[in-house]
Amino acid sequence: MKKKIFITGTVCIIMVSCSPRKQDGQSLLASLPEVSPPVLDVTRAEELVQLSLDCVDRKFPYKIGYRFDSPEWIKPHYEVTPSFYGCWDWHSAVHGHWTMTKILKMFPDISVADSIRAKLRTNLSRQRLDAEFRFFTDNDFTKGFERTYGWAWLMKLYSELSTWDDKEGQAWARNIRPLAELLSLKTVDYLNVLSSPLRPGTHANTAFSFSLMYDYAVTVEDTALLNGIKQFSNRYFAPDRDCPTAYEPSGTDFLSPCLAEAESMSKTMESDEFPDWLDMFLPAPADDRFHPLRSPPVVLDPKDPGIGHLIGLMFHRAWTMNQLASVLPSFDERREIFSRLAAIHAREGYTIMFDSGYGGEHWLATFAVYTMSEYSRLNSD
Repeated sequence: MKKKIFITGTVCIIMVSCSPRKQDGQSLLASLPEVSPPVLDVTRAEELVQLSLDCVDRKFPYKIGYRFDSPEWIKPHYEVTPSFYGCWDWHSAVHGHWTMTKILKMFPDISVADSIRAKLRTNLSRQRLDAEFRFFTDNDFTKGFERTYGWAWLMKLYSELSTWDDKEGQAWARNIRPLAELLSLKTVDYLNVLSSPLRPGTHANTAFSFSLMYDYAVTVEDTALLNGIKQFSNRYFAPDRDCPTAYEPSGTDFLSPCLAEAESMSKTMESDEFPDWLDMFLPAPADDRFHPLRSPPVVLDPKDPGIGHLIGLMFHRAWTMNQLASVLPSFDERREIFSRLAAIHAREGYTIMFDSGYGGEHWLATFAVYTMSEYSRLNSD
């Protein structure tokens, strides 16, 4: 309720008016087109997982993400990191394996099941993962290599494998577990010396990694990482107010900094505290300040690897808004608005992702699968 006080002589007249938020929200909802979000059925699963199958052992083109310390380092990247050497870069190779694992778990009888297993059997072997482990333990520069985006996806891959009721899946989980635990320890150490979050709309974003890592920590009961994430979030994210939505998106963003932080806090913050925090952190969806997040970004050149990032941003907005809708109370009008906006973004992202060429397809399959699988999970709970 808003009160306006008018003073006329010695008489105070208090006029009470209802907040326009509810009416504005309903007007916004009425203006949004009703579209069905893309659903992960077996046909889409085959289409998307094929992109990961095609890239996890594709050696070139490739972007080196580590430095050469001596002439001995001048060797093919697939000899340095023999498990995750395809898909353009290390982190994309990691989450390409997550995509294959997720699809095989959801659709065990899919037509490409044997091909998926063959790739996982080779790349997640004990021998190759031991080499990945040595890479992260024997070289000082790996203290920052793929921190924290790639680390988060590696943990997500492990948690996916560890919860899979499959004999081979359990063997692959055992093989990758030492690396997952090592990267968890590295993350805890990093949070102890990180004096401010990283907030870009790209790989370095702290909140994005926290969301994936939080799920891993809960799944495997990694209390040290869980506590580290919560303590850092309470210190640096909980006081945040008025996220600068007007600055979104930057031209090559594939993450929404504001929504990434909101999603992460929806997991780490107590459920009865989160709606009030969100009120202070994000403007209401009908507010003009939320306008930059309401419409899918314009992608003028989807084949440009940087500009094509904006397709991934559509998927990221979709799954974060679905997550926000799932945790808000049933009476909160933002639930339906976020769900409608999520469907719009997911539909547009899926429509144009196959125009992005290898520079986009090598990673967009993961973002599409994650968006749709999370939608299925949230709507089945």
